[in-house]
Amino acid sequence: MVQKLEEDGRMSERQMTWRIGGMHCPKCESAVVKAVSALPGIREARADWQKGTLTALWDSDVTSKDALAASVAEAGYALETQSGNRIFRTVAVLLAAVLLFVILELTPLRAMLSAFPTARAGMGFATLFALGLTTSLHCVGMCGGINLAQSAGAAQAGRKVGLSNLQYNLGRVLSYTVIGGIVGALGSVIRLSNAIQAGIQIVAAVLMGLMALKLLDAGGLSLAMSGKLRSRLMGKGKHSSLWIGLVNGLMPCGPLQAMQLYALSTGSWWMGALSMLMFSLGTVPLMLGFGLISGRLNRCFAKPMRIISGALVMVMAVAMLTNGLALAGVRLRVGGIGSSDHAEIAPEIQIVNSELDYRSYPDITVQAGIPVRWTIHAEADRITGCNNEMVIPALNLRVPLSEGDNVVEFTVDAPGVIDYTCWMGMLHGSITVQE
Repeated sequence: MVQKLEEDGRMSERQMTWRIGGMHCPKCESAVVKAVSALPGIREARADWQKGTLTALWDSDVTSKDALAASVAEAGYALETQSGNRIFRTVAVLLAAVLLFVILELTPLRAMLSAFPTARAGMGFATLFALGLTTSLHCVGMCGGINLAQSAGAAQAGRKVGLSNLQYNLGRVLSYTVIGGIVGALGSVIRLSNAIQAGIQIVAAVLMGLMALKLLDAGGLSLAMSGKLRSRLMGKGKHSSLWIGLVNGLMPCGPLQAMQLYALSTGSWWMGALSMLMFSLGTVPLMLGFGLISGRLNRCFAKPMRIISGALVMVMAVAMLTNGLALAGVRLRVGGIGSSDHAEIAPEIQIVNSELDYRSYPDITVQAGIPVRWTIHAEADRITGCNNEMVIPALNLRVPLSEGDNVVEFTVDAPGVIDYTCWMGMLHGSITVQE
C-alpha cells in the first residue's frame, strides 16, 4: 500500500534540464548533484560541467524552483533562470575586455614590459641567473595569463596547486634548456618565421580566451580537437600544466632571443644548454610565486577569484591576439597616428631621419613611387630585446637595429598606411604613404 502511494505521488514528476553557472570540473558536478539530491522532490540527478547543465526528475509539487535554486546557491553555484543570461554575459565580458585593452594601449604599461635587460657576451652563470630574476617581471607580464589560467584550472579541478605550478615551470625550464642546447650545437639562432610566430601567439590567445570565458561562466565554447589534446592544452589533464609549460617555452620572447644569441656565442651544446638552464631557473621564483598565490586564492575565494582570474586572462588574451595579428600584418588601432617624421625630397630619392625610442617606434610620412632611405639612429641605452628588430610585413622586411645609424631602403608605389611592429608584436609604428 505504501509503495502504491509512493508511485501515485510521482505522477507529477517530469524530467527537467537546467543550466547551472559556475561549474568548471568533475568535482563541481558532484557538489551540485549532492546539493539537489538532498531535496525531497528531486531524483536521479546528474550534472555535466562541460555543458553547464543539471538534469533530474523533478516533482514541482514537492520542491519549488525557488527551493531548488536556493540549494544550488548554497553549494556555490547558480541556477540560471533565463536562456539569454549566458549570451548576455558573454557579450558583456567581451566588451569589458576590449575596454580594458584600450585602456592598456593608452598607458605606458605595454612599453614598460618591452624594456628588459638582455644577456651580453662574457656573463657568468650567476649573472645569468640574476638576469633571469630581473627579467621575470617581463615573463609575468607576457605569460602571466597562461600561468594564471593553468593555476586557476588546477585549483578548480581539485588538483594540487603546488604540484601543478611546479609542472608548469618544469616544462618552461626544459623547453628553454633544450633550445639552448640546440642553438649551441648547431651554431645558429633558431628563428621562427613571422607566420609561425604570429600563429603561436594567436593560438595561445584563443586558448586563453576560451579559458577566460569558462572561468566567467560566459560560454560553453570548445575547440574541435582531440579529447587528449584539448585536455592537455585546456588544463584538464593530470599533467596538462607540464604540457602547457613546454609549449610556453616556444612563445616569441625578447629575453629568449637574447639568450639564444648568448648560447650561440658559447659554441657548445652543453654550455648553451647550461646557460639557458641558469637563466630559466632565475625566472622560476616569481612565476612560481605568482601561480601559487593565484591558485591558493582561487581555492579560498572561489567565486571572486574566478571573476578576477577570468578578467585578467581575457585582457591578456586580447593583448596577445593583437600582438599576433600585428606580426601577421593586421593592426588593430587605438587612436590615430601621432607626430610623424616627414621625408625630405632629394634628387631621385627621399630621405627620412628618425630617433629610436624604447617606448615606441617612429611614425614616418613618405611619398609614393620614390625610393626611400630611412636612417634610424639608436643610442645604446634605447635598444631592448624587444625593439632590436623591426618587422614590416607589407614590405616583407625584417630590420635588425644596433647602436648607431641603421639604414632601411624601400619603395612603395601606392598611397596608404603601412603598419609595422617589433618582432614580438608589442611595439608599433606606421609608414604613411602619400601621393
